[in-house]
Amino acid sequence: MPNKEAIRVVAAGVDADGMAKIASEAGGGRVEAVALGDMQGARLVKKGQAHYYLGTCWSGGGGALAAATALLGAGQVGIAGTPGMAVSRERVEQLVCEGKVAFGFPYEQSRSAIPLIIQAIIAHRDGESAVAVHD
Repeated sequence: MPNKEAIRVVAAGVDADGMAKIASEAGGGRVEAVALGDMQGARLVKKGQAHYYLGTCWSGGGGALAAATALLGAGQVGIAGTPGMAVSRERVEQLVCEGKVAFGFPYEQSRSAIPLIIQAIIAHRDGESAVAVHD
């Protein structure tokens, strides 16, 4: 049965306000997104007051996920893209199926990455994810 509860997303990093707007638009009314500082955003996810964390920096891994990694643990975060690796639907679906709740990617990939991440989250929550996790 699909989980139709609002999906709460925090956006942190380079142009967090713009990222939050893209996430809200990509969610088609199912996503509530806010722009916050990285520590505040990661704390909300840790406390269960937000479901997902989107982080950007110039590399997609360092500053984008530093606070999330420190507060949530490395097992909860995933690098969705880097300057040399474009964010792909397959990669994002894999991360979501693995239970990652924090996603990092380079700022310049925001317009393509965020809709892919939001679509994968919605599909997963609705039980429609096509990617299986392999041990």
